[in-house]
Amino acid sequence: MVTAGLAASLLSSLLLTACNQNSEPRRYREIVLQGGNPNLQRGPLGRFAWTLPAGWTVQPEGDPMRLTGFWAPDPEFTKKGEADPKPVDVSIVQLAGDAGGLEANVTRWLGQVTLSPTLAKKAIAEAKPIRTSTGQTGIVVDFTPYLSDDLTQSKSIIGAILDGGDNTVFVKAMGARSHVPKVKEQLLEFCRNLAITPLDKSSDAGKAEGSK
Repeated sequence: MVTAGLAASLLSSLLLTACNQNSEPRRYREIVLQGGNPNLQRGPLGRFAWTLPAGWTVQPEGDPMRLTGFWAPDPEFTKKGEADPKPVDVSIVQLAGDAGGLEANVTRWLGQVTLSPTLAKKAIAEAKPIRTSTGQTGIVVDFTPYLSDDLTQSKSIIGAILDGGDNTVFVKAMGARSHVPKVKEQLLEFCRNLAITPLDKSSDAGKAEGSK
């Protein structure tokens, strides 16, 4: 039985929660959904299209630096129709130019999983080549083999670094060291199917020329 006092207390808590939620600032990624299709997005330097692997879901919000993010569950959970309690975080980031260079970015990723920066050259040398459906080429690094056996390093990264010409695209899967390798094949397929098209600035140039 719910007493009048308990009901009033619950109502007050709900109203307070609603007020707190409304007062919090909202964050928006700098992307534009193309026709409401979650598989087509436009960033500041290009248009992206992809096919999500089975079980992957789009993250509703994320780091403002990201174009978008996904949750990638263990494929075995997906086959069973179960929710993965520790899905891998997959992100797409696009930066202008070489974004500081290949070695600098691999070193940055190594630091995110507490691996020594001295492994950067080794990771690059052992990286596998990758090519998107629209011809961008790059490498895929996998830090899992470099993790210590004592399990003090709990997370791993498998990520692709793609040369977009005048920009660099990063597709990074990061999560529990036991989970990241399980989504590797899906990540590679995702990158191979990824379509990256530079923004068409010809129309803007034409408008500027016509206004002279």
